[in-house]
Amino acid sequence: MAEQKKAVLMVHIDQEQGQLWQAALETQQLTVTWENAKQDLVQYLGSCDRQNLPDLLLMDMALKSPNSETLQSSSVCQWVTKQQVPVKVVLFNPRQERIKDVEHSWALRRGASDVLPRLSRGNLISEVARITALIGCSLITHPLEKIASSLGAEPVAIASNESTLTELSRISEINVSSGSEIKPKPKVDAKADNTVMYRGVRIRR
Repeated sequence: MAEQKKAVLMVHIDQEQGQLWQAALETQQLTVTWENAKQDLVQYLGSCDRQNLPDLLLMDMALKSPNSETLQSSSVCQWVTKQQVPVKVVLFNPRQERIKDVEHSWALRRGASDVLPRLSRGNLISEVARITALIGCSLITHPLEKIASSLGAEPVAIASNESTLTELSRISEINVSSGSEIKPKPKVDAKADNTVMYRGVRIRR
């Protein structure tokens, strides 16, 4: 009997980056499902039988809840932890080429397994390798090399027009640390105990 393929559930805001992730992950013999960005992910996961849950959820960290301005990343991570289900949550930020250390620490504190930047020719293989390592799969490099070489020298575009870029930038600054209230992105205040505050979470540097 053939071994069942690992399943990845993706939720993207950026169409082009979503297509790139889907193409890359499907070369790794993974079953990839791309869910609508308007979906309430906690409700969606809760409706799944335990055996039908994805092995990994790759979600845009700017994804908002359907009926509010809060981000879904925290509620999804909390649900996975509370239900003790074997789903790895990886956050994705298509608006950044590199993830800041404080942002990575914030994501881990929230319960995510990792947080990744936008895909480009230079990082496609290494970022996909982080996904396959998380779910215990061997990396298949050859097809990824072909995809990377087809991207050209420039990074993948992250927005089709100026208004979309402005909206994504605005969304990325929403503070999700306190209910549905929208707040400007807080400044990181250094403390004497060698910790910083990031989006309502104290993180040791």
